[in-house]
Amino acid sequence: MLSSDLFLLLSLLTCLLDDKIPKALPYVFQIAALSGFGHLLVSKMFLIEFDETMRFWYNLFYLGVALASVVGVNIYLAVTKKAWTLAKTWSAGVTFPTMLISISSAYNYGYLQGVPLPPLLLPLLLVVSFAMLTVTIGVLLGSRVFGKSRRR
Repeated sequence: MLSSDLFLLLSLLTCLLDDKIPKALPYVFQIAALSGFGHLLVSKMFLIEFDETMRFWYNLFYLGVALASVVGVNIYLAVTKKAWTLAKTWSAGVTFPTMLISISSAYNYGYLQGVPLPPLLLPLLLVVSFAMLTVTIGVLLGSRVFGKSRRR
């Protein structure tokens, strides 16, 4: 469910950036969200054939695709469009909070379902995500603070 919601969020946010993002991209994200909802219905109907562990792993793969799409939009804004301020804002406001929420939700769900995950995976991923979020916010705020002090 989280992955489909991420695709819908991406669709809405990329619609707001219509001058920076290709026109077809929001529709691609909407199709990905619809396929996720269809995926939920199919896996519910075939619950007998798909056990919880298998459902967890292919839902985790779908979540990885959604997170890669969030990061891909961030990289597209930074590298292709050279919109550095927008890319930094996207990174601090969308990419890293999404990563933190997704990682903790997936890890907790896997833990509750009894899926064997490496024990140091969650602390490592949370530390890396928090460090990247801190650096991104620092760069975003630092450029404004240093920019004002240079003008004086």
